[in-house]
Amino acid sequence: PSRTRHRTAVSADGKLLGGEIDFVIDGGAYATLSSVVLSRGTIHAGGPYYWPSVRIRGKAVATNAPPHGAFRGFGAPQSLFAMERHMDRIAQVVGLSPDEIRRRNFLRPGQTTTTQQKVSDEVNLESLLNRALQLSDYHAKRKRFAAENASCAATKKGVGIAAFLHGAGFTGSGERYLDSVAGVEGCADGTVRVLVSSTEFGQGTNTVLCQIAAETLHVPYESVAIAQPDTTKVPNSGPTVASRTVMVVGKLVHSAALGLKQTLVGAGLLVESYSPEQFRAACAEYVSVRGALKSYARYQAPSDVYWDDEKYRGEAYATYAWAVYVAEIAVDLPTCSVTISDFVALQEVGRVLHPILAEGQIVGGVAQAIGYALYEKVVWDRGRMRNNQITNYIMPTSSDLPPIRVFFEEFGNPHGAYGAKGIGELPMDGPAPAILNAVEDATGVRCNAIPMLPEDLFLAMRPENEPLVGVPEAPAR
Repeated sequence: PSRTRHRTAVSADGKLLGGEIDFVIDGGAYATLSSVVLSRGTIHAGGPYYWPSVRIRGKAVATNAPPHGAFRGFGAPQSLFAMERHMDRIAQVVGLSPDEIRRRNFLRPGQTTTTQQKVSDEVNLESLLNRALQLSDYHAKRKRFAAENASCAATKKGVGIAAFLHGAGFTGSGERYLDSVAGVEGCADGTVRVLVSSTEFGQGTNTVLCQIAAETLHVPYESVAIAQPDTTKVPNSGPTVASRTVMVVGKLVHSAALGLKQTLVGAGLLVESYSPEQFRAACAEYVSVRGALKSYARYQAPSDVYWDDEKYRGEAYATYAWAVYVAEIAVDLPTCSVTISDFVALQEVGRVLHPILAEGQIVGGVAQAIGYALYEKVVWDRGRMRNNQITNYIMPTSSDLPPIRVFFEEFGNPHGAYGAKGIGELPMDGPAPAILNAVEDATGVRCNAIPMLPEDLFLAMRPENEPLVGVPEAPAR
């Protein structure tokens, strides 16, 4: 749980001049992972925008709830939600459209983030925004919905956008401290094993890491397997978190595979250009004569990536993924329920190594974030969770989800395997603000907390002094 407060100076033409952002998270009874959640949330609090001057304060507080751990995106979904709701508010004040206020303030290559990291990606956020608006038919829908809403009393429609970024890999000096190692082994039968501690839990790690090794060694994918992540048998390649597996560990697998190939070439068993059959024969001969054939690669921080832990300045991440999401919703006024009709998710994640798995990550993340935005409310009662069953903790089912249309841009990334960036957490960041921006577009009602349940929207839409029917007024004091 978190609370974010913004105070922003803006020019008459909609340019951000400066701001103060206070980001506070509820850590529960013990610190556990509060420091890393707080760090990422604080670094992402300024969003994908250029701030000439900004002060961001981050704080984790202890409460009587159980300890709160890390969640998909850990910190970034919270602070980015506030940033994107606030951008719509700024647009209203200065009289600009939601897309135009973002267009005028996007980070551009050569500018710096809130931690003074120079944007070196070849990213064009304005182009990303334009494509997302075109794919979603944003302007035509906004105009049409405004006309329809004026004549329809029962249903109001709206469309909202969110632009955001997500750092790939551990924050700051994290990857240096992890000092990760990955390996590749050539077996006696000519097959290859990938040696990492990264864990597969449905995100496709095994598939993509084997794919990277196969591509690097020019062997069929079917001849590559991944070892069980048992650290008595594989090196410590770090935890499976922080959108780091494909970018950081995948890059190490790529380097280790190159090392294995060079070992065979250096031993005179292989030439630079070879067939899969020649590779198998070379592996078999090497193992029979010299023993185990293994190659390892250790993480080395790029020379242009440096983080100052004391000043909290510098390259917070080797690279960022960037995205623009557009949500189309309908609000049923009698029940105050929100239905998402269409969802466009456009992101730049470097090279997409496996299109099906990449799309699955985005669809799954958006689905999870829809629950985060509209359904999944944890109710605490003196330190205990009251709604700890599926009967009273509501999650979206497949029937509650809209068509989620996924699109990619590929600008590449020198720090990742074959140009890949992190992807796993990115889709958790944008749906909630896009949905609530759409709700405000439909109803004119401003809700700034999630999950926004029907009863929350009902209370927000109620005239300020109108009493609730059947609820006695509190006695005057």
